[in-house]
Amino acid sequence: MLRQNDEIKMNVSELLMYFRCPRQVYYLYRGHELMPDVSSQYIESLLIKELAFAYPDIVSAYSSNAEGMVESVVESLETELCRVCDNIELIHPGELEGASPELMEDARSAVSECIKQIGTNLASAINEHGKEELLSCIDPVKTDPILYSERIGLSGMPAKLVCHDGNVVPSVIKTGKYPENGVWNNDRLHVGALAMLVEEEYRKTVEYGFVEYARYGIVRKVIVRANDRRQILKIGNRVKKIKDGTMPDKKESSLCEHCNFSEMCSACSAKVSLASRFF
Repeated sequence: MLRQNDEIKMNVSELLMYFRCPRQVYYLYRGHELMPDVSSQYIESLLIKELAFAYPDIVSAYSSNAEGMVESVVESLETELCRVCDNIELIHPGELEGASPELMEDARSAVSECIKQIGTNLASAINEHGKEELLSCIDPVKTDPILYSERIGLSGMPAKLVCHDGNVVPSVIKTGKYPENGVWNNDRLHVGALAMLVEEEYRKTVEYGFVEYARYGIVRKVIVRANDRRQILKIGNRVKKIKDGTMPDKKESSLCEHCNFSEMCSACSAKVSLASRFF
């Protein structure tokens, strides 16, 4: 377990990066910059995340079983998407610097195609669980708060803190696909790490959190288990070792194709392979 006097601190984003590729943690900590691929898909994710922050206001406007509710929710989402598109470059100027109008339009069109499904699922959740219950899962008491745990040397920024059944719990917004049941394992650990930060901030055990699969208007509750906490601490120790100088093994994946560290990473792997022949 990390100790209070450890000099190397960590961020939850580094734990998530470790899941994708441990070597990215190594290079970024040493001052190399990971340049995001400003593609239509990247802009699409930014738009969906910003749109998700409007879901509570949209849900608040409707009652369960209201006639034509799906159509009305969809109409509100379309109006909100126009507002988000107008403001997205003001909200994320660095990330969208140099993005062409064509890329922006492709991303807007892709998100527009998701609107009907988002509206249908939000309306379904209102009918099934009630408006107040849904709002308690998605309506933030704080957005993007910076949290820190001195005990485990970890900081992080959940997209939202929500107050559910009198409990302040973290909620994360994901813009990718959702699993048939529950949440993806990496999303579970993401919520778990943030829950540990919320615990230290509010001095109260956090037993669960939420994942919003915003592209679909789906919200999933996540129980934070002892094994999740164990895995988070284990991964934290691995990240600390990487930042302290240990070069992790190369993780081959589809991400390598778009990673600006790929040349450096391949050269390093070749050196390690050559050196191993002499020992």
